[in-house]
Amino acid sequence: MFRVAKPGGQRKEWKMRICHRRHRLCLAAVLLFFIFFQSIVSLTRHSRKGRPVNSVMPQLPLAERSHEGPVEALINAIRDVTVGVGGAESIVYSDADTWNWERKYPCQSRNEMVTRYSQVRKRKVLEPNSQWAAVLQEYSALHRTCMRKVGNVTRDFDDGTGNSRTGCKFLVVNLQHVGIGNKVALLTSAVLYAILTQRVLLIPSHSYIPQTMCEPFLGSSWVLDETFPLPVPGWEDTLVGRWTGWESPVWKSTAFFEKGVDSARAGKWIDPLYALNVDHSHPEKQRFFCNTEQSYLTQVPWLYFHGCLYFLPKLFAIPAFRTPLEALFPDPSLALTNLLRTVMLPNDYVWQTVKQHDDRLFKNADQLVGIQVRFLWGKGVKFKHDSKRVNSHIKDCIAREKLLPSIQDGLNSSFKRPVSRNPKVIQVLITSLHTALYDDLLQQYLEHETITGDVVRVAQISHEGEQHFGASADAQALAEILLLSFVDDLIATPFSTFGGLAQAYGAIKPWFFETKILRKKARTCVRAQSIDVCYQRAQEYYDCPHDDDVDSLPIERVIPYIKSCLSVEDNDGIQLMSVD
Repeated sequence: MFRVAKPGGQRKEWKMRICHRRHRLCLAAVLLFFIFFQSIVSLTRHSRKGRPVNSVMPQLPLAERSHEGPVEALINAIRDVTVGVGGAESIVYSDADTWNWERKYPCQSRNEMVTRYSQVRKRKVLEPNSQWAAVLQEYSALHRTCMRKVGNVTRDFDDGTGNSRTGCKFLVVNLQHVGIGNKVALLTSAVLYAILTQRVLLIPSHSYIPQTMCEPFLGSSWVLDETFPLPVPGWEDTLVGRWTGWESPVWKSTAFFEKGVDSARAGKWIDPLYALNVDHSHPEKQRFFCNTEQSYLTQVPWLYFHGCLYFLPKLFAIPAFRTPLEALFPDPSLALTNLLRTVMLPNDYVWQTVKQHDDRLFKNADQLVGIQVRFLWGKGVKFKHDSKRVNSHIKDCIAREKLLPSIQDGLNSSFKRPVSRNPKVIQVLITSLHTALYDDLLQQYLEHETITGDVVRVAQISHEGEQHFGASADAQALAEILLLSFVDDLIATPFSTFGGLAQAYGAIKPWFFETKILRKKARTCVRAQSIDVCYQRAQEYYDCPHDDDVDSLPIERVIPYIKSCLSVEDNDGIQLMSVD
């Protein structure tokens, strides 16, 4: 059957096509106009006149106190803000107040952790750092005074006059969608930065840190009001938004801030900046670690950090911070260890879990060996091949470094095993999402005796199969990190902040094993060069266009104790070394 076209049908279809084409052209024209309009708005916003910028660059409080001792200068800089906000009496915190606070927020690990680390073999005892304790006490008074003065943080932020009204500056650190290792690595760096710049540090409750850690500042909680308007992804985060230079109405980007610094140094007029969003992930915001930029940041009341990177080593590269940091931490490689053991303390639930496993696994052991394995490759055939190769590398590392005794196999079983007069009990603790290595080592030491007569026990507390997120997952992970930090010898996965935190908490130099396919005669593991954790993917040179004395120089040339990270698994970045 043939369908007969109605008269004018083709004409109507042709008109509809023209109409659709016009619609597309209209939409394209509207989009182009919108992009052009946003560009004009953005340019206007960037160049509009605000308050005049003084031709003299603002000074960091620490730089203004160069005539004082470095630690004394830091303490006095913190105290000046505290007294300016609440008066001299605000520094005092009575014994009764202390008792009530510790009753409300108990923290057994604050005293017991020091004793536990003093019992670890093969390592010298880390003496209490009295200067750091004094700085932390002074900062707690600042935190307490500002939070009392401000009252409702959200209302103070929405008021838009925060710094001018109270004299307090704030640092909000958001820790989402990452594991406990990344959270603590970023947060510890942020704590040190907040102290150096006299900012009140706050964290959202949804970070789960309040569910795993003690309150670190006497008399003042670091938990942020849940109604606080954190930055959310908006138009400025889209491709078109970045192309046009569009900015959030409140939380400005580091690029916007850097343009403002450039304008100010050129003697131009700029707007006062109220809130700045700093992303501590890849790529690194290099100019954040420059003296000039840090000087202008003193005029920004609100900072917001997010990301997942440990950036503490590069704080030593900022000239204004270097002297007090060197005075506080004569061995820079132990800076992170000092912070973890005083600020990042597990709450009572996590600490009780740690003590139960410690008593069950470690109490009667003569030697403790920890092995931390982190797989990033999922499941399936590739995972099985990778797992087999990694297990082989770890076992080879154990044999080469003599971390565990060899077993009697078919080649030497006919010989009489030497009888040790004092056979040791060696406890191996494996932390991994999978059980492949545990099954392998357990079978090996169950089916064969050791050539020394020593007894090797193998344990693994959890094996989730895949990484989970949430309060319970963070609590379990932190407990296992702390248990690893108690061992005598540690084998860890490169790049993993889980193993890195165990390394830093315990002040251990671990062995890092290679996960990739190796050339013949290549080493399957290598000993760490520092107790400090690697600041991954950090640039190793200064990018400070307004600091002529260091711009473009290699950081290591200026600061000898900041070195390139150990070359393992194609790792790059910087870390702090011991100066002795």
